Formats: sequence, structure tokens, C-alpha cells
Amino acid sequence: MGGLLPPWHENMAGSEPPKVPDFSATQEWEDSDTFSGTQRLKARWAQVVAETNDPRLVPALPAPLEPGSTIGRYELVTRLAKGGMAFVWMGVRRRSSGAKEVAALKTLLPSLSHDRAFVHMFLDEAKLLSEIHHPNVVSIRDVGTHGDVPYVVLEWVEGDTLSALLRALAAKSKEVPLAIALRIVGECCLGLHNAHELRDSRGELLSVVHRDVSPSNIMMSSTGDVKLIDFGVAKATDRLAEQTRTGVLKGKVSYMAPEQVLRAVPDRRTDVWAVGVVLYRLIAQRLPYEGDIPSVVRQIKYGEPVPPLPAGTPRPVAEIVHRALAREPQDRFQTAADMRRAVQYAYAEVCAPVPKDQFARFVMTHLGSTIQARRELLNRVLAQ
Repeated sequence: MGGLLPPWHENMAGSEPPKVPDFSATQEWEDSDTFSGTQRLKARWAQVVAETNDPRLVPALPAPLEPGSTIGRYELVTRLAKGGMAFVWMGVRRRSSGAKEVAALKTLLPSLSHDRAFVHMFLDEAKLLSEIHHPNVVSIRDVGTHGDVPYVVLEWVEGDTLSALLRALAAKSKEVPLAIALRIVGECCLGLHNAHELRDSRGELLSVVHRDVSPSNIMMSSTGDVKLIDFGVAKATDRLAEQTRTGVLKGKVSYMAPEQVLRAVPDRRTDVWAVGVVLYRLIAQRLPYEGDIPSVVRQIKYGEPVPPLPAGTPRPVAEIVHRALAREPQDRFQTAADMRRAVQYAYAEVCAPVPKDQFARFVMTHLGSTIQARRELLNRVLAQ
């Protein structure tokens, strides 16, 4: 997902989310840059839930989605990715002023639109994102249905995933520099901690757990931002979807904590484990547990030792990885914020922190061709 970040983005860290106008007037609704946290978005979400709970009142998908299709107020420009649950698109809409706004759209796979469990899982992500306001978590713009297929509109982040970066580096026989790896992981920890601390109107923790932190769900922008995406399998106290069905694992097995594999109740320390796997992967250029899915599950389930990190790994960094990958949750960092502090201490001991502009240059150096191609396509659309 990619794009135009909100104008208040640079000043969000450590501050209250910006005040958002009441979208009672059509003009405000059409011209606003963000709907996050508004009553209008919540009302639209509730409407979509009602529609998908009574599919007899919802028409079938008019036609297969393709570039040029219109969804809600958006025209699809190109398909960016296909996941296990949804397509991701680049889209644009024309405001009443004539200006065009760019966004990323996620559409539930049509084959899953009549499976209520998947529909609710998809809509749970929209509800969570409407409550999370943090520069390291992608923000939501809108939610709706196209025929019987629900969709969500997200901020456009001009960039690509950490998975794409790893592929680009591998093609050049290059590695992720340690300072870059620490920045990526530290920023992920900030976004996760904000999500983990999400509370309801009574001040009670919602017990949000992402459950699918992995390189494919970490976005890096051309301006140096790191953002978590895809809360589609997140666990929260207040959610529509059923609890995990017996025998079903949610998330990518190689990044699953032992308690996930054992089907125990996950908590925020489950995400700490996954971030630890990401850091291990960036340093060692391999995963702690590899093989086919049954083999990986078996290794994690029975606690096989994690292969050692490369010999030259600085001690403070190795300690972060080992603590994050402790088999027992009580032996890990107890919060993502604790892990973030450890990353900062490691910076102080082993390398200088990477400034945002330097990180942006690194991203553009290795992902620039893809980013530029999308930028040119977008410019052509915006010029029409």
C-alpha cells in the first residue's frame, strides 16, 4: 500500500491524534483526507456489518474487479497484491473540488464473501484501524461494500514491504545493514505497543494482538516511514469473528510463537516473539525454524533450539533476539515498548541510529524502480 500521508503525519509521534471534523455535511465528507475515529466511519462500519449479516439484501458482485472498476467513490488503478483473504489495489477518487485523492483499497476475495467468519475477520480489521492513531500503523479512510464484497480504504503509503526489500537485496547478494534492521524493528515495536494499549470507552484494554507480524506486513515508505499493515487476523476482546476454529492456525507459521502453535491464548508477548523472528531473519538471513509447515510446527511446538546468530552479531543485539525468542512468554520482553528501549540501548552501544532521511534513501536505492513505476502510473491517472 502506498502514498500520500496525512499533513499532520510528521508531528504525530507522542501527541494526541488530530481533531477530525464531524462529517454530517456532504461537502465535508467528500473533501476530508481522513475519516479515522469519526462517528461517520463507525456508522458506515455498522452499516456494512448489517449488510453482510443479511446477504439476501445484498446484490451479487456486478462484475469481476479489474483496473478501471469503480468501488464506492474510488476508481481502481492497478492491483498491487493478493493475500490469503484480500486483494490490495491502488485507487483514486475525485473530490468535489476536482482534486484527486490516492488510497489503497483492500477487497475481500469474492470466494470468501459468503463465509461470515472471513467477512467478520475482514471487518474486524477495519474497526481496529479506526481506533488506532499512530504513525507506525496504517490508517483507515473508509469502509463499504461493492455488491456482496466488503472493502476498506486505507492511506496510500508510497513504498513496498520488507519482503520486497529482502527479495531485492537477495537479488544483489546484499544484506540488511544492522542499523537499518534495528530501525525497522524499533519502529514496528512502537506501532505494536500503541495497538496493544488500545482501550474501550471504559478504559479497559481490548487485548489487541496482531498475530501476523512478518516482513510481508511491514511497509516501508519512500519518505522513510515504517508502518504495520494487515490486522486481518488480529485478536481483540471486542470483535465480530469467531474465536480460532479448532485445528486452524492464524498467521504465518514461521513467525508464530509457541503459544500460537499450541493454540493457547495469545497476548502482546506473542507479537514480541514475531518481531524477534523478524530481527533474527534480518541478521541471520534465514528463519529460526525452516522447512515445510509440519516440520516448522513440530520444531516450534517441541522447543528445538534456535540456530545461533552469525558469529559477528554484537552482544546487545544478540541479547535482544534471545530474549524476544524465549519459549516462555514471561521470559520475553513484557511489552513491545520494552523491546523498543532495548533496541535504543543497542544503538548506543554498537551503531549510530539511522536518521529518517537516510533510511528513505536506503529504501529508494533498493526499491526505487518499483516505486517509480507506480508513481509514473499514478501520475498518468492523476493527469487525466
